[in-house]
Amino acid sequence: MTDSYLYNGQSPDDHVASCPHCSTAIALLDQPETAIEPPPALREAVLSLARRRRTPAVLSVASVAAPYAEQVALMDDLLADLSASQWEAPVARHGTVRGMIEHLAANDATVAAFMGVSGAPAAPLHRRWRDQAGSLLERVSASSEVLLGVEVALAGARPARAPLRQAMIQRTFETWTHADDLRAATGRPGEPPRPGHVHMIAEFGLALLPRAMKGPRRDVSATMVLTGPGGGTWTIPLSPSSDHVAVLISADAVAFCRLLANRCSPDAFPYAAEGDPALARDLIRAAATLGCD
Repeated sequence: MTDSYLYNGQSPDDHVASCPHCSTAIALLDQPETAIEPPPALREAVLSLARRRRTPAVLSVASVAAPYAEQVALMDDLLADLSASQWEAPVARHGTVRGMIEHLAANDATVAAFMGVSGAPAAPLHRRWRDQAGSLLERVSASSEVLLGVEVALAGARPARAPLRQAMIQRTFETWTHADDLRAATGRPGEPPRPGHVHMIAEFGLALLPRAMKGPRRDVSATMVLTGPGGGTWTIPLSPSSDHVAVLISADAVAFCRLLANRCSPDAFPYAAEGDPALARDLIRAAATLGCD
């Protein structure tokens, strides 16, 4: 029985005492060196990549969580590169870049609170926004398809409620919009989302369009044809009983998403219309009021 515990006729203790390799290994196990903290830049790079690659298990949940994860990662990269002076760079609607990120974090907080995410007001702004967005993403990614149908408050000047699915698309939309605001403030070109994400944002805005129209409800529908990456065709009823298409509007899909964010003046927005020109103008003006500012 003892033979299986012997090595060349030696006991384990005798072997370790005479073998430099085994004695060194035992010493390392008994007295491990202090773990080395990774450099902050490396840690942030790994976390940023992990946020981009995180894939929720449920496909329907992934369809709204993945676009948000991508825009959060892109915004995180932009903020990590900011100098102290660039945090105070002017931004048209929120004073400075700092004011814009405070605004974004506050709008995120509405959905985050619904998902049980608590903020950390004492943390630096970049970390506070990123940790809140990351926790929101984790909670949504782990949720069920049923939860996506529960109504929550949307951000924006117009009080509105919509399913969590739509609220997450709005979070993607606003994060991208402010990432482009940040790029503009620091002299960088804008970057549109992936075509599939553009399609989702456009569809989200078009669903809100009827309630954004001013004046009495018109008993007609409008068809919107968006071209380019992320485009598609939608027919929007402007009243529950509308069955007549009164106007067909054609425009670029990414440009329409920027119109939804009110980053393009309705008067300067390029589009073509067939049918009722007055209704087309009213729809374009209404679309520009659906942003989160």
